[in-house]
Order: sequence, then C-alpha cells, then structure tokens
Amino acid sequence: MAMKIRFFSDAYLAQPAGSAGPDRDGQSKRASHRLRGDVTCQALLEQGHDAKILTDWSEVDSDTIVIFLKYSSVDSIQRARDLGARTVYDLCDNKFGEKKEYAPCCLTADLVSVNSVQMGVSVKTHTGRDSIVMPDPFERPKLLPKFSPGTDINLLWFGSKSSFKFLPMVEIWQRLEKEVGNYSYTMVSANSDRLLSKFQLRQRKGEVTGINLDRVIMKEWTWELQGQLLEQCDIVLMPVQTDNPRTDTKSANRVIDSLISGKFVITTPLASYEEFAPYTWQDDYIEGIKWAQANPDQVIDKITKGQQYVEENYSAAVLSNKFIENIMYAIKG
Repeated sequence: MAMKIRFFSDAYLAQPAGSAGPDRDGQSKRASHRLRGDVTCQALLEQGHDAKILTDWSEVDSDTIVIFLKYSSVDSIQRARDLGARTVYDLCDNKFGEKKEYAPCCLTADLVSVNSVQMGVSVKTHTGRDSIVMPDPFERPKLLPKFSPGTDINLLWFGSKSSFKFLPMVEIWQRLEKEVGNYSYTMVSANSDRLLSKFQLRQRKGEVTGINLDRVIMKEWTWELQGQLLEQCDIVLMPVQTDNPRTDTKSANRVIDSLISGKFVITTPLASYEEFAPYTWQDDYIEGIKWAQANPDQVIDKITKGQQYVEENYSAAVLSNKFIENIMYAIKG
C-alpha cells in the first residue's frame, strides 16, 4: 500500500477555520511553509502521491508519513507517532539557542530534514542526529532574462524582517550613494515602513550620514508584490553578513527565485550560494553593479545558464521526488 504523505505545523491551528495552511489567496506568508509545505505537497500530488496538508487527524495511521514544518511541537510529533505514523521534523532555521523546542523535536521525530548541508551540520552538532537534505525549490514562474537599465539602475532586495539583521544596510546605502549615484533601491519585507521611519529619525539626529533615503523605497511584502518587483528590477542586490552562525545555514531560495525570474543576482558566497557562482556575482557588490552595467550581454548569458541549472536541479518535482525517496530509504533501512 502506498504511504499517505501529510504536512503539518501547529501554526496552521492558529489560522481561520478552513484555511488549511495557506491564507485566502493560496499563499502562506512564511517562506518555509510555502516552499517546504504548500509547493512540495502540490508537486507530490501532481506526481500521483496521496499528499496534502493535514487537517483531519483521523487519517493518520501506520501507512502515513507526517512531515512537521516550522512551528511544530513535540506534542504533535508524538501524537502522530502514537497513531503509528512515521514522522519527519523539517528544520530550516539555525536558532537552537533561541527556540527551545528545536532539539526535542529533532529527537522525538523518526527523521530530521533540513534545507541545506550546513543546517544538517548544525543539527548534528546540537542533537547528534543525521539529516535528510532537501533544498528549497523555486516557486516563481520562469521569466525571460532581462537586463536593460536606464539612467538609474533599479536594485531590489527582498526577505524576511529577520534577514535585515544580516544585511549591512547602512554600509550598502552609503556606498551606493558615493560610488554609484544613479540608482533606486527597493527593499521589500514585513514592517518595512517602521524601519524606514527609524532611519529617517537617525538621519535627522545626525547619527547616520552619507545616505540618501529618497533613493531607498521600502514596501510591505506580499507574494504578488515581490513577483512584480522581480519582473521590474534590473539587479537583485542582497549582500549578506557572514559573521553570524545563522547565515551560513541558509538555503539558496532567494538566489533561485531571482534567477528563475530572469534577474542577475549580486550577493555573498554563502555555502549554499557557491554552486550558483557561475551565474551570479559573489564578490564586492559595487564592482558587481559596475561590471553588469559594462557587460550587459554577459549578464544575460549568466542569467540564461543559471535558469537552466535551476530548472534541472531545483524544481519542486525534482526535489520532492528525491525527498520522498530518501525518506522511504531511511524508513526501510
């Protein structure tokens, strides 16, 4: 008998009745729930698996695999195990010091899955457990490669509000103003208006100098808006500070979605980004902007080859199939 595959998070319980994971427009706000829940579940369903978001616990039995996403609890994992299911705890944030449930959930589940090799190293360090690595798939439609900036080069950054902690924001703004000049930098995240207000106040007090906030555009994140801005921008500019243990465990989902959206990416060589080095710029970001402006044909070539690589290796169909194969192998082993 084929195994049923169910995805669950305790966070779903806090949503309105009938929402079953994604919100009313069909998209979960959390990237981890979209990519590792909604998108992966749909890909498995399309490949003929009995896969869906878990809403009816009476379905859970010994022929069920339950994959517990971010914000799951030990009690929920144990409940599934008591019903005979095989359990997988999916972890994609290196927050063992902050989230006290992470280690117990890893130890309670039959298997642990992670979003990157480095995240697996962290799980091993904190719990002693091995992990199945399933990278994040792309979720955006493929768009034609495009790079034709006007007088001002249109730059875009997007991410969760926690990602601001790992972005050398003031330095970037200062260097763009001093070394590029003609630019606009749109930044999309939750509560972005508060961040802009904070820096406007700091600028008025003289605490921050050398920045031009008239060229910084902060927008509140939605899935649809991010897609529109990806289509409109010239470059996705997302340098990352590497002196924090959380950054090197990140997946490459922002690089992947930017490439598939036809955009050139300028970033930092994190462990999960390095395989995309031939298709992106992972060195000094100002040099990267100037190189792109001087070499538009090479930019298009990099994007085109990057899209091919992403399609071959990071589709939800490819990754979800490998994921379930690895789970089944571990269960049988």
